[in-house]
Amino acid sequence: MCPVDANNPQNVTVKYISVYPFRDKRLNFSFRCIRTVMAKMKSLYLYLLLWMAPFIDTGGVSPRRDLSFLDLAKYDGYEAEKHYVTTKDGYILGLFRLPLKANCSESKGVIMFMHGLYLSSDDCLVPGPGKAHCYVYSDNCYDVWAPNVRGNVYSRNHTRLNPDTDSEFWDFSIDEMALYDLPAVIDYVLKETGETQLSYVAHSQGVALLLILCSKVPEYNDKIKVGFGLSATAWLDHSRFIVVQIQGLLDPILTLSGSLLNVEILPRSGVIQFSFKLLCGLTKLTYPLCSDIIFVFLGYDKYQITSDVLPVVIGHFYSGTSLKNFNRWGQIKNNGFSEYDYGTKKNLDIYGQPKPPLYKLSKVIMKWIMIGSLNDYLGDVRDVQKLVSNLPDASLCVLSDKTFGHLDFIYGKDIPNYITPVVLSYLKTGTYQCP
Repeated sequence: MCPVDANNPQNVTVKYISVYPFRDKRLNFSFRCIRTVMAKMKSLYLYLLLWMAPFIDTGGVSPRRDLSFLDLAKYDGYEAEKHYVTTKDGYILGLFRLPLKANCSESKGVIMFMHGLYLSSDDCLVPGPGKAHCYVYSDNCYDVWAPNVRGNVYSRNHTRLNPDTDSEFWDFSIDEMALYDLPAVIDYVLKETGETQLSYVAHSQGVALLLILCSKVPEYNDKIKVGFGLSATAWLDHSRFIVVQIQGLLDPILTLSGSLLNVEILPRSGVIQFSFKLLCGLTKLTYPLCSDIIFVFLGYDKYQITSDVLPVVIGHFYSGTSLKNFNRWGQIKNNGFSEYDYGTKKNLDIYGQPKPPLYKLSKVIMKWIMIGSLNDYLGDVRDVQKLVSNLPDASLCVLSDKTFGHLDFIYGKDIPNYITPVVLSYLKTGTYQCP
């Protein structure tokens, strides 16, 4: 419980800047209250960890588990840079680069890798050299960039708002990521490299961001040479992912919650990831249980994410987003790949209809190659097929491996056998073979 003492105004944050004039201090206090409870829960886990320390076999800890993007690259023998990009609405985004390797005589072009929901740029490094997306593209003499969307571990900064005290910071979903974050990083990368186009490789939510941007701001079609959609999420009609089912059920309630959605969820320093680390990252004895917990939801394939990579996955699996963005995917589950749902009354004012309209994918004229798998519980291949049928220039590669799952697209040992060959072959020859 977080009681408020009316005689102690220090319990309430007085300074509050918001676009919602009807909000009062109590809502901001609720935001702080949630953070206080979460911090206390983490302290409890820390105490539990110390108590268990004598019984834990730390031989299971990977030296790569808790490393940042720059430290991962350095550990793996790659040069990396960190850049900062400020969006038009003041969010400061972390953007990483693997510059052209010394043994490359010239650049073959620019590749941008965009992470998925709850995740970060670290995903393109996690499996390690020879397997991870960004390393493979760098090894093939591409200038590789990996951005981060607002609110994740590398983009918790703003020119005006404090993510720890201002709930307005968390007033965003994929629409702001698509219309503010993505154009900012695309323009920055093209300016830095002197190129006019880049190739876009994206996982899950990252695919949706470019689809939204190009449908709303069509001139960005010309800035993308080709897009590679790994386990694309747009329609979720057939998704078997249990969290999507829950999101769909909660959507009608959460959509009416308004500004109460403006809170952080699943931060990298949060209780859920700390629990995973406690259970999974400290001893190899718990690896089978941990892999079962993760993959029963997203598509089970115990052979793809190996025992040496699993602790590193655990260390980077959650990177934070907003509850509003969580709910946004519940809206998409219920409404299709459509614009933001404000509720019937406000939808009538904004869109002239009770339900939000679908994004106009006919305006997304850039080339897309979607790669899907039959064991993907989140990005069901039937939904990816529907997406492809709504795009003017898109093709679909369905992997022959029927066990390949949603997270295998970024963490699996067969990325260099199934995924990156499609990307590299098309960029080199304009053709590809579906594995």
